[in-house]
Amino acid sequence: MKRFEYDILFCKVKKQKDYEEMRHALNERGAEGWEVISAEAGDYGYTAFLKREVADRPAEAVT
Repeated sequence: MKRFEYDILFCKVKKQKDYEEMRHALNERGAEGWEVISAEAGDYGYTAFLKREVADRPAEAVT
């Protein structure tokens, strides 16, 4: 069964250059395996909701 973990990333956007910082932050998270599943615009920026699959732990040997 697949398992996931979730994270929330808030990016303050006031100026055009802030979009580049947001892009950089999202690309960093993407390189770590995170995927944006939803994003919302607010008064002060954007909130992105992310998820990534968690690898199953190997079963412990029964003794």
